Amino acid sequence: MRGPDPDGARLRGMPVLVTGGTGFLGAALVPRLLTAGCRVTVVGPDPGWREPLRRAIREGVVELVQEPEWWRPEAARRVARRAAGTEQLVHLASAPDGPGEPTATGTARDAVAVDVAGALELLAALGDGLGHVVLGSSVAVYGRAAATPVDESVRPTPDDPAAAARLALEDQLRIAAAAGGPEATVLRFTTLYGPGETAPWAVPTFIRAGLAGIPATIAGDGTELRDYLHVEDAARLVLRAVASPPAVSPAGERFRLLNAGSGTAERTVALADRVRRAVAAQRGVLPPPPRHLPGRRAGDVLCRVERVRVELGFRPTVDLDRGLAEEVAWFARLAEAWPDPGAQA
Repeated sequence: MRGPDPDGARLRGMPVLVTGGTGFLGAALVPRLLTAGCRVTVVGPDPGWREPLRRAIREGVVELVQEPEWWRPEAARRVARRAAGTEQLVHLASAPDGPGEPTATGTARDAVAVDVAGALELLAALGDGLGHVVLGSSVAVYGRAAATPVDESVRPTPDDPAAAARLALEDQLRIAAAAGGPEATVLRFTTLYGPGETAPWAVPTFIRAGLAGIPATIAGDGTELRDYLHVEDAARLVLRAVASPPAVSPAGERFRLLNAGSGTAERTVALADRVRRAVAAQRGVLPPPPRHLPGRRAGDVLCRVERVRVELGFRPTVDLDRGLAEEVAWFARLAEAWPDPGAQA
Protein backbone atom coordinates (compact mmCIF):
# COMPACT_ATOMS: atom_id res chain seq x y z
CA MET A 1 0.00 0.00 0.00
CA ARG A 2 1.20 3.48 -0.81
CA GLY A 3 1.43 6.39 1.58
CA PRO A 4 0.38 9.97 0.92
CA ASP A 5 1.14 11.26 -2.57
CA PRO A 6 1.74 14.99 -1.98
CA ASP A 7 2.64 15.62 -5.61
CA GLY A 8 -0.66 14.18 -6.83
CA ALA A 9 1.00 12.01 -9.51
CA ARG A 10 -1.88 9.51 -9.44
CA LEU A 11 -4.41 12.27 -10.14
CA ARG A 12 -3.53 12.95 -13.78
CA GLY A 13 -6.75 12.79 -15.79
CA MET A 14 -8.92 11.99 -12.76
CA PRO A 15 -12.42 13.51 -12.87
CA VAL A 16 -13.06 15.43 -9.63
CA LEU A 17 -16.29 17.22 -8.70
CA VAL A 18 -16.11 20.07 -6.17
CA THR A 19 -19.28 21.38 -4.56
CA GLY A 20 -18.90 24.90 -3.23
CA GLY A 21 -16.03 25.12 -5.68
CA THR A 22 -16.34 28.87 -6.24
CA GLY A 23 -16.26 29.67 -2.51
CA PHE A 24 -13.36 30.62 -0.26
CA LEU A 25 -11.71 27.21 0.13
CA GLY A 26 -12.92 25.88 -3.22
CA ALA A 27 -11.31 28.73 -5.15
CA ALA A 28 -7.98 27.99 -3.45
CA LEU A 29 -8.29 24.25 -4.05
CA VAL A 30 -9.30 24.08 -7.71
CA PRO A 31 -6.05 25.56 -9.11
CA ARG A 32 -4.11 22.95 -7.12
CA LEU A 33 -6.28 20.18 -8.55
CA LEU A 34 -5.65 21.50 -12.06
CA THR A 35 -1.90 21.63 -11.46
CA ALA A 36 -2.06 17.98 -10.33
CA GLY A 37 -3.69 17.12 -13.67
CA CYS A 38 -7.29 16.59 -12.54
CA ARG A 39 -10.30 17.22 -14.77
CA VAL A 40 -12.34 19.50 -12.54
CA THR A 41 -16.04 20.27 -12.44
CA VAL A 42 -17.36 22.71 -9.87
CA VAL A 43 -20.89 23.23 -8.59
CA GLY A 44 -21.91 26.72 -7.62
CA PRO A 45 -24.50 29.43 -8.24
CA ASP A 46 -22.15 31.38 -10.56
CA PRO A 47 -18.45 31.66 -11.48
CA GLY A 48 -17.81 33.85 -8.44
CA TRP A 49 -15.26 36.65 -8.40
CA ARG A 50 -12.12 34.92 -7.17
CA GLU A 51 -9.23 34.64 -9.60
CA PRO A 52 -7.69 32.53 -11.10
CA LEU A 53 -10.72 30.23 -10.76
CA ARG A 54 -13.07 32.64 -12.52
CA ARG A 55 -10.67 32.84 -15.47
CA ALA A 56 -10.33 29.04 -15.62
CA ILE A 57 -14.13 28.74 -15.82
CA ARG A 58 -14.35 31.47 -18.46
CA GLU A 59 -11.68 29.76 -20.58
CA GLY A 60 -13.31 26.33 -20.25
CA VAL A 61 -10.46 24.77 -18.27
CA VAL A 62 -12.91 24.14 -15.43
CA GLU A 63 -16.52 23.19 -16.08
CA LEU A 64 -19.09 25.05 -13.98
CA VAL A 65 -22.43 23.42 -13.21
CA GLN A 66 -24.65 26.31 -12.17
CA GLU A 67 -27.06 24.76 -9.69
CA PRO A 68 -27.74 27.15 -6.80
CA GLU A 69 -29.96 24.52 -5.14
CA TRP A 70 -27.83 21.49 -5.94
CA TRP A 71 -29.34 19.53 -3.03
CA ARG A 72 -32.80 19.18 -4.58
CA PRO A 73 -33.35 15.75 -6.23
CA GLU A 74 -33.83 17.09 -9.76
CA ALA A 75 -30.82 19.39 -9.46
CA ALA A 76 -28.64 16.59 -8.01
CA ARG A 77 -29.50 14.41 -11.01
CA ARG A 78 -28.60 17.24 -13.39
CA VAL A 79 -25.26 17.69 -11.63
CA ALA A 80 -24.58 13.96 -11.88
CA ARG A 81 -25.34 13.93 -15.61
CA ARG A 82 -23.01 16.88 -16.24
CA ALA A 83 -20.31 15.27 -14.07
CA ALA A 84 -20.73 11.72 -15.38
CA GLY A 85 -17.68 9.59 -14.62
CA THR A 86 -16.70 11.51 -11.49
CA GLU A 87 -14.30 9.41 -9.45
CA GLN A 88 -13.83 11.75 -6.49
CA LEU A 89 -16.15 14.25 -4.85
CA VAL A 90 -14.86 17.10 -2.70
CA HIS A 91 -17.90 18.31 -0.80
CA LEU A 92 -17.42 21.84 0.53
CA ALA A 93 -20.92 23.25 0.05
CA SER A 94 -23.29 23.77 2.98
CA ALA A 95 -26.79 25.04 3.64
CA PRO A 96 -27.31 28.71 2.78
CA ASP A 97 -29.19 31.04 5.07
CA GLY A 98 -32.91 30.53 4.62
CA PRO A 99 -35.30 33.34 3.70
CA GLY A 100 -37.19 35.29 6.34
CA GLU A 101 -36.76 35.32 10.08
CA PRO A 102 -35.17 32.03 11.21
CA THR A 103 -36.79 29.82 13.84
CA ALA A 104 -35.05 27.12 15.83
CA THR A 105 -36.90 24.26 14.17
CA GLY A 106 -36.86 25.85 10.74
CA THR A 107 -33.09 26.30 10.88
CA ALA A 108 -32.65 22.68 11.97
CA ARG A 109 -34.96 21.48 9.19
CA ASP A 110 -33.06 23.43 6.54
CA ALA A 111 -29.67 22.20 7.78
CA VAL A 112 -30.75 18.56 7.64
CA ALA A 113 -32.50 18.98 4.28
CA VAL A 114 -29.37 20.38 2.64
CA ASP A 115 -26.35 19.13 4.59
CA VAL A 116 -27.60 15.59 5.14
CA ALA A 117 -30.44 14.63 2.78
CA GLY A 118 -29.18 16.85 -0.04
CA ALA A 119 -25.61 15.59 0.17
CA LEU A 120 -26.81 11.97 0.15
CA GLU A 121 -29.09 12.80 -2.79
CA LEU A 122 -26.05 13.95 -4.75
CA LEU A 123 -24.02 10.88 -3.74
CA ALA A 124 -26.82 8.58 -4.85
CA ALA A 125 -27.11 10.40 -8.17
CA LEU A 126 -23.37 10.11 -8.84
CA GLY A 127 -23.70 6.33 -8.49
CA ASP A 128 -21.31 3.44 -8.11
CA GLY A 129 -18.48 4.99 -10.10
CA LEU A 130 -17.73 7.38 -7.26
CA GLY A 131 -14.75 6.01 -5.39
CA HIS A 132 -13.92 8.60 -2.73
CA VAL A 133 -15.59 11.51 -0.95
CA VAL A 134 -13.63 14.23 0.84
CA LEU A 135 -15.92 16.11 3.19
CA GLY A 136 -15.02 19.57 4.40
CA SER A 137 -16.41 19.42 7.93
CA SER A 138 -15.67 21.63 10.93
CA VAL A 139 -14.42 21.44 14.48
CA ALA A 140 -17.72 23.13 15.32
CA VAL A 141 -19.11 19.59 15.58
CA TYR A 142 -17.32 19.25 18.94
CA GLY A 143 -19.46 22.02 20.45
CA ARG A 144 -18.29 23.23 23.87
CA ALA A 145 -15.90 20.38 24.58
CA ALA A 146 -15.43 19.53 28.25
CA ALA A 147 -11.66 19.71 27.80
CA THR A 148 -9.29 20.72 25.05
CA PRO A 149 -7.41 19.90 22.96
CA VAL A 150 -9.75 17.24 21.56
CA ASP A 151 -8.78 14.33 19.38
CA GLU A 152 -10.85 12.37 16.89
CA SER A 153 -11.85 9.74 19.48
CA VAL A 154 -14.04 12.27 21.35
CA ARG A 155 -17.72 11.89 20.57
CA PRO A 156 -18.89 15.38 19.60
CA THR A 157 -21.86 17.17 21.11
CA PRO A 158 -22.61 19.97 18.64
CA ASP A 159 -24.66 22.89 19.88
CA ASP A 160 -25.95 24.42 16.65
CA PRO A 161 -28.05 22.95 13.80
CA ALA A 162 -25.40 23.29 11.08
CA ALA A 163 -22.77 21.48 13.14
CA ALA A 164 -25.25 18.76 14.13
CA ALA A 165 -26.20 18.21 10.49
CA ARG A 166 -22.56 18.02 9.44
CA LEU A 167 -21.90 15.42 12.15
CA ALA A 168 -24.86 13.40 10.90
CA LEU A 169 -23.40 13.44 7.39
CA GLU A 170 -20.03 12.30 8.74
CA ASP A 171 -21.78 9.31 10.33
CA GLN A 172 -23.68 8.47 7.14
CA LEU A 173 -20.45 8.53 5.13
CA ARG A 174 -18.78 6.24 7.66
CA ILE A 175 -21.64 3.77 7.53
CA ALA A 176 -21.85 3.88 3.73
CA ALA A 177 -18.09 3.30 3.39
CA ALA A 178 -18.29 0.27 5.68
CA ALA A 179 -21.14 -1.13 3.58
CA GLY A 180 -19.18 -0.90 0.34
CA GLY A 181 -20.03 2.65 -0.68
CA PRO A 182 -17.41 5.23 -1.59
CA GLU A 183 -14.41 5.61 0.65
CA ALA A 184 -14.60 8.77 2.72
CA THR A 185 -12.20 11.25 4.27
CA VAL A 186 -13.65 13.74 6.75
CA LEU A 187 -11.56 16.85 7.42
CA ARG A 188 -12.71 18.75 10.50
CA PHE A 189 -11.30 22.17 9.73
CA THR A 190 -10.49 24.77 12.32
CA THR A 191 -11.01 28.47 11.49
CA LEU A 192 -9.81 29.23 7.96
CA TYR A 193 -8.49 32.65 7.01
CA GLY A 194 -6.48 34.34 4.26
CA PRO A 195 -6.86 36.50 1.16
CA GLY A 196 -10.29 36.11 -0.41
CA GLU A 197 -12.12 35.73 2.90
CA THR A 198 -15.26 37.86 3.08
CA ALA A 199 -17.45 36.18 5.71
CA PRO A 200 -17.91 38.38 8.81
CA TRP A 201 -15.61 36.35 11.05
CA ALA A 202 -13.02 37.71 13.45
CA VAL A 203 -10.02 38.08 11.12
CA PRO A 204 -11.65 40.03 8.27
CA THR A 205 -13.73 42.09 10.70
CA PHE A 206 -10.65 43.09 12.69
CA ILE A 207 -8.77 43.92 9.48
CA ARG A 208 -11.54 46.10 8.08
CA ALA A 209 -11.83 47.99 11.32
CA GLY A 210 -8.07 48.47 11.58
CA LEU A 211 -7.71 49.75 8.03
CA ALA A 212 -10.60 52.13 8.65
CA GLY A 213 -8.87 53.40 11.81
CA ILE A 214 -11.69 52.46 14.17
CA PRO A 215 -11.73 50.05 17.12
CA ALA A 216 -12.68 46.46 16.38
CA THR A 217 -15.31 44.98 18.66
CA ILE A 218 -15.04 41.75 20.62
CA ALA A 219 -17.99 40.04 22.26
CA GLY A 220 -17.04 39.10 25.82
CA ASP A 221 -13.53 39.15 27.22
CA GLY A 222 -11.95 37.59 24.14
CA THR A 223 -9.91 35.06 26.10
CA GLU A 224 -11.28 32.04 24.20
CA LEU A 225 -8.75 30.02 22.21
CA ARG A 226 -9.02 29.41 18.48
CA ASP A 227 -6.90 27.54 15.95
CA TYR A 228 -6.37 29.46 12.67
CA LEU A 229 -5.42 27.65 9.45
CA HIS A 230 -4.47 29.53 6.30
CA VAL A 231 -6.71 28.77 3.32
CA GLU A 232 -3.76 27.76 1.14
CA ASP A 233 -2.66 25.22 3.73
CA ALA A 234 -6.24 23.93 3.88
CA ALA A 235 -6.32 23.58 0.09
CA ARG A 236 -3.01 21.72 0.16
CA LEU A 237 -4.42 19.33 2.74
CA VAL A 238 -7.52 18.61 0.65
CA LEU A 239 -5.30 17.85 -2.34
CA ARG A 240 -3.32 15.39 -0.23
CA ALA A 241 -6.55 13.70 0.85
CA VAL A 242 -7.71 13.43 -2.77
CA ALA A 243 -4.32 12.04 -3.83
CA SER A 244 -4.32 9.39 -1.09
CA PRO A 245 -7.76 7.85 -0.46
CA PRO A 246 -8.06 5.82 2.73
CA ALA A 247 -7.68 2.43 1.07
CA VAL A 248 -4.25 3.33 -0.37
CA SER A 249 -3.00 4.91 2.86
CA PRO A 250 -0.88 2.97 5.36
CA ALA A 251 -3.96 2.26 7.49
CA GLY A 252 -5.79 0.75 4.51
CA GLU A 253 -9.25 1.63 5.81
CA ARG A 254 -12.29 2.85 3.90
CA PHE A 255 -13.07 5.76 6.22
CA ARG A 256 -10.87 8.21 8.03
CA LEU A 257 -11.60 11.16 10.27
CA LEU A 258 -8.98 13.87 10.70
CA ASN A 259 -8.81 17.11 12.63
CA ALA A 260 -7.49 19.72 10.21
CA GLY A 261 -5.77 22.64 11.88
CA SER A 262 -2.46 24.22 12.74
CA GLY A 263 -2.25 22.61 16.17
CA THR A 264 -1.64 25.99 17.82
CA ALA A 265 -4.02 28.29 19.66
CA GLU A 266 -4.54 32.05 19.83
CA ARG A 267 -6.79 34.04 22.10
CA THR A 268 -9.15 36.43 20.33
CA VAL A 269 -7.66 39.44 22.14
CA ALA A 270 -4.17 38.39 21.03
CA LEU A 271 -5.43 37.88 17.47
CA ALA A 272 -6.81 41.43 17.49
CA ASP A 273 -3.40 42.72 18.56
CA ARG A 274 -1.65 40.77 15.79
CA VAL A 275 -4.04 42.29 13.26
CA ARG A 276 -3.36 45.81 14.62
CA ARG A 277 0.38 45.26 14.16
CA ALA A 278 -0.16 43.90 10.62
CA VAL A 279 -2.26 46.94 9.73
CA ALA A 280 0.39 49.25 11.19
CA ALA A 281 3.03 47.56 9.02
CA GLN A 282 0.79 48.11 5.99
CA ARG A 283 -0.36 51.66 6.73
CA GLY A 284 2.26 53.05 9.13
CA VAL A 285 -0.33 53.86 11.81
CA LEU A 286 -1.32 51.59 14.71
CA PRO A 287 -5.12 51.27 14.88
CA PRO A 288 -6.88 51.83 18.20
CA PRO A 289 -7.25 48.84 20.52
CA PRO A 290 -10.50 46.84 20.37
CA ARG A 291 -13.47 47.57 22.56
CA HIS A 292 -15.34 44.82 24.36
CA LEU A 293 -19.09 44.32 24.25
CA PRO A 294 -21.06 42.35 26.85
CA GLY A 295 -21.28 38.70 25.99
CA ARG A 296 -20.83 35.18 27.23
CA ARG A 297 -17.32 33.79 26.96
CA ALA A 298 -17.09 31.54 23.94
CA GLY A 299 -15.74 28.02 24.30
CA ASP A 300 -12.19 27.09 23.37
CA VAL A 301 -11.68 25.32 20.04
CA LEU A 302 -8.36 23.50 19.96
CA CYS A 303 -7.76 20.08 18.45
CA ARG A 304 -4.99 17.54 18.35
CA VAL A 305 -3.56 17.18 14.84
CA GLU A 306 -1.16 14.27 15.23
CA ARG A 307 -3.36 11.98 13.14
CA VAL A 308 -3.41 14.21 10.05
CA ARG A 309 0.36 14.59 10.30
CA VAL A 310 0.85 10.83 10.40
CA GLU A 311 -1.74 9.79 7.82
CA LEU A 312 -1.29 12.57 5.26
CA GLY A 313 2.09 14.02 6.20
CA PHE A 314 0.46 17.42 6.63
CA ARG A 315 2.07 20.35 8.42
CA PRO A 316 1.02 23.97 7.85
CA THR A 317 3.50 26.16 6.00
CA VAL A 318 1.97 29.63 6.59
CA ASP A 319 2.43 31.05 10.08
CA LEU A 320 -0.21 33.35 11.53
CA ASP A 321 1.70 36.63 11.24
CA ARG A 322 2.56 36.00 7.59
CA GLY A 323 -0.98 34.96 6.80
CA LEU A 324 -2.48 38.01 8.48
CA ALA A 325 -0.08 40.27 6.60
CA GLU A 326 -1.24 38.71 3.32
CA GLU A 327 -4.89 39.20 4.20
CA VAL A 328 -4.34 42.79 5.32
CA ALA A 329 -2.59 43.56 2.02
CA TRP A 330 -5.44 41.95 0.09
CA PHE A 331 -8.07 44.02 1.89
CA ALA A 332 -6.00 47.16 1.44
CA ARG A 333 -6.16 46.65 -2.33
CA LEU A 334 -9.94 46.39 -2.17
CA ALA A 335 -10.64 49.39 0.06
CA GLU A 336 -13.39 50.83 -2.13
CA ALA A 337 -15.37 47.58 -1.95
CA TRP A 338 -15.47 47.30 1.88
CA PRO A 339 -18.78 46.85 3.65
CA ASP A 340 -19.31 48.52 7.04
CA PRO A 341 -16.29 47.60 9.20
CA GLY A 342 -18.13 48.18 12.45
CA ALA A 343 -19.82 44.80 12.49
CA GLN A 344 -19.28 42.76 15.65
CA ALA A 345 -16.74 39.92 15.47
